[in-house]
Amino acid sequence: MAAASRFKCPACGFTVFNRRVASCEACKAPLPTTLRLNEKELALLAEEALRNERIRHDMAKEAERLEAERQRRRGDGG
Repeated sequence: MAAASRFKCPACGFTVFNRRVASCEACKAPLPTTLRLNEKELALLAEEALRNERIRHDMAKEAERLEAERQRRRGDGG
C-alpha cells in the first residue's frame, strides 16, 4: 500500500508531485511557499543533477572503451 502524500494543494486537494513549480498542476492555484522547494533545496537538486550527468558521461565513456577493447580482442580471434 502506498504512503499518503503530505503535499496536497490547499485549493483543490490534488497531490503535489512537483514541488519545483509555484502553482498546482491541477487547478493552477498558487502553492504556499511551505509546499514548494526553497532556493537552497533547488540548488542542491541542481548540483545533484550535474553530478549525476557527470557520472553518466563517465560511465558511457567507460562502456565505449570496454566495447572497443572487446572488439579488438574479438578481431584477434580471442
